[in-house]
Amino acid sequence: MTGIETAIATSVAGQLTKFGWDVISKNEFLNQEIYIGKSVQDILYHLYDQYAKNYRERHGQVSVLRMSKAMDLESIYVNVKCLDNFARDYLIDSVTLEKRFRETNQRQFRYDFERNKRKDGLTFANDAQYLMVFGGPGIGKSTFLRKVGLEVLKGNQGNYKHRLIPVFLELKKFKESIINIQALIEKEFEICGFPDVQKNVSQKLAEGKLLILLDGLDEVPTENRENVIGKIQDFVDQYKQNRFILSCRTAARTTNLNRFINIEVAEFDDEQIQDFIGHWFDSEADKEAETAKNCWELLTQSEYEAAKDLAHTPLLLTFLCLTYRRTLSFPTNRSSLYERALRIFLEEWSAEKQLTSHRNLVYEGLNIDLEEGLLSEIAYLNFVEDRLFLEKRELVKQIKAHLQQNLQAPKTLDGEKILKTIELEQGILVEQASDVYSFSHLTLQEYLTARYIVENDLYENIVKNYLTETRWHEVFLLISGLLRGKVNQLFKADHLLLAMEKEANHYLKTSLGKSKLIPILQWADEMTKDSLDSPIKPVGRRAISYAIAIANANGIAITYANPYDIANAIIYAIVNANAYDIAKVYARTIAIAIANAYAISNANANAYAIEKFVKLANLLAKDRTFSRVNIPQLIANLEVLKLGIPNDKANKKERQEFADKLFKIWNGAFSLTHELSIEELQKIDKHYFYINRLILDCKKVAVNISPTVWQEIEDRMLRVP
Repeated sequence: MTGIETAIATSVAGQLTKFGWDVISKNEFLNQEIYIGKSVQDILYHLYDQYAKNYRERHGQVSVLRMSKAMDLESIYVNVKCLDNFARDYLIDSVTLEKRFRETNQRQFRYDFERNKRKDGLTFANDAQYLMVFGGPGIGKSTFLRKVGLEVLKGNQGNYKHRLIPVFLELKKFKESIINIQALIEKEFEICGFPDVQKNVSQKLAEGKLLILLDGLDEVPTENRENVIGKIQDFVDQYKQNRFILSCRTAARTTNLNRFINIEVAEFDDEQIQDFIGHWFDSEADKEAETAKNCWELLTQSEYEAAKDLAHTPLLLTFLCLTYRRTLSFPTNRSSLYERALRIFLEEWSAEKQLTSHRNLVYEGLNIDLEEGLLSEIAYLNFVEDRLFLEKRELVKQIKAHLQQNLQAPKTLDGEKILKTIELEQGILVEQASDVYSFSHLTLQEYLTARYIVENDLYENIVKNYLTETRWHEVFLLISGLLRGKVNQLFKADHLLLAMEKEANHYLKTSLGKSKLIPILQWADEMTKDSLDSPIKPVGRRAISYAIAIANANGIAITYANPYDIANAIIYAIVNANAYDIAKVYARTIAIAIANAYAISNANANAYAIEKFVKLANLLAKDRTFSRVNIPQLIANLEVLKLGIPNDKANKKERQEFADKLFKIWNGAFSLTHELSIEELQKIDKHYFYINRLILDCKKVAVNISPTVWQEIEDRMLRVP
C-alpha cells in the first residue's frame, strides 16, 4: 500500500466499518501489507489510480518552445545535480574570475568553487524537510519539482523515501493580494479526483501528510512578491509538520525563508547532456538509426564547440534536439542557430513563463530591438577589451551610457534596474560572484559582438586588429554568416575574405616570411604546378607539398626529439588539404611516416618505418601530386635502404648515420633543402597558416560569396603574390 492509498483511505471512512477504518488509518508503516475487504480495497485502488492519473496528466508532461506535441517528462528526464551554496555569494573580483576562467581552458563561464560539490537533487529533496531550489532561466527547476512529485506517486518503487501526497502549485497564479494557499491545495485535490476535499486537506495538513511543491517564486508579480513570501512563511509555520519544496530564479533571491535550506541547480555536464540526448531520441527508429549517438558525436566536433556551450542549459539543449530532429544536423550557418537561441531568452521563454510584470514596470519604452542594441554594444565593448567578467558598477555605467547616446531609448530608466531585470527575466547577463557579472554563455557574447560589428560595418577594422587572435575565431565565423548585401558590386562577405587574404600576405613581407616561408611556398608551387591531371585541386596539392617540406625540414633539426612532436609540425597544412576533400589518409600517413622515421634514430630502427615512406610515395604517385618527382626510383632506393637497417647493438652514431641516409634519399627525390626550427614554425602557423585556415572556415559558413572572387582567392592561396 502506498502513501497515497493510505491517505485516500480517509476519504472513504464512511464506507468502512469502524474496525476497518481504524486499521487503515493507523497503518503508519506504508510498506506493510494488511488485509481489508475486497470492496474497500477496490475503492482505495480506484481512488489512488484516479489521483495518480490526473496528477501525471497535469504535471507529468513537457511542452516548451512551441513543441508540436507534449512529451512525457520522465521519458526525457535527466537527474538534476545541485550545489549547496552559491557562487554569487563569494567576494571575488572580476580580474580573479577572469584569470581562473582562462586557466580552465573551457567555454563555460560558471566557476566551480571548491566547496560547490554537486549532489543529486533527489538527495537534497529526501534530506531537507524545507527546500528552496534556485537556478537560472531554463535550468530545469520546474521540471525537477514535477519529477519529485512523480517519484512520490511511485511509493516504494520510487526514489523519494517519504510516503506523502504531492501537491503542485504554480506561484505565477498568485496575482491577488488576498492569497489562500489552502484553498489552492483543495482545488488541486478536487481536480485530481479527491472527494470531500476540504475535510481531507485540513486533516492531511494537520497530520503532515503533504509534500507541497511551490513552483516559480520569481514569477509572482513584483508588486505582490513580498506579500506572497509572507503568506508562504506563515503557511509553512502553521503546517510545519509537512514537507515543502519551492523554486525560484537565482536572480530573484532577495530574502531567505525561515527553515528553508537553499540549493542551486547546476548546469548540465557532458554526461548529463549525453544522457538527455539519449532519452530524447529513444524511439525504436532512433535506436536503429543511432540518432542519439550521431547527434552527440556531431555536437562534440570542434566546429560545433560553441553550440555545445549552449547545451549545458537544459532549455537550450531541448532547442538543439528539436533542431537536430528536423534535419539530423545543425545549421552550417551558426549565426542563425545563435540568433534563435538569443530569441528564446529574450522573448519566448519569458512569454511562456508569463513574466510580464517586470517589463511593464522597467522596460516601458525599451523594446526588444533597443534591448538587443544595448546587449550588442556591451558584448562588443568588453570583448574588444578582452573582458568577460564585469564589475556591477561598470556594467551599470555602460547601460546608462548607451541610453544617453540613443535618442530612441528612454533616458529616465534606472541602469541598475535594467540589469536586474535582464538577469531575472532572461538570464542573458548573470551574476557569477558577488557584484561580478558575465553573459550567461560565451557563445551569446560572441554572437552579440559579431552582430554589433556587422551592423556598424566594423568588420574590415576588426580584421586589421584581431584577425590572428584565436579568441576571435568564433566571432569571425559569425561575422561571415551575418554579412548580407553588396558594397561596390561585391558581397560584403567577399570584402571580408579579401581583407583577410591581404593580412595573410602581409606576413610574407616580414623577415621570417621572406627568409623561410616564401622559399617553401615557391618550392611547393613549382613542384606541383605541372600536375594538371591530378584529381586534387592546386591549392590542395600545394598544402600537401608544404606539409612534406616542413615536416622533413623540421625533422632533421629535431632528430633526437620526441618523434611524435612532428605531428604538430604538419597539422595546419593537412587541415588546408582536408578542407578540399583530400583523403584523410594523407594526414595519418604523413604523421606516422615522419614519426617512425625519427624513431629510427632513437634505437627503434625497423623496416616498418621505411614502409610508411613507401606508402606515402605510392599515394602521391596515385593522385599525381608531384609531377616532377621520380616516384618509382624513390621507392626502389627506399627498398635498398631496408637492407642496411642497424641492428639492436648499433650505437648512437650508427643509427644517426642511417637516419641521415634515409632523409638524404627522401629529400633528394623532392629537392628539399629547407630548414625550419620549431619556434619559426610556430610563428608561421600562428599567423600565415592560421589566417588561411580561417578564410576556408569563413567561406564555408558565409551566406553570399561571389564564385569569381572565391576562385581568385583559391588560386592565390599558399602562393607568393
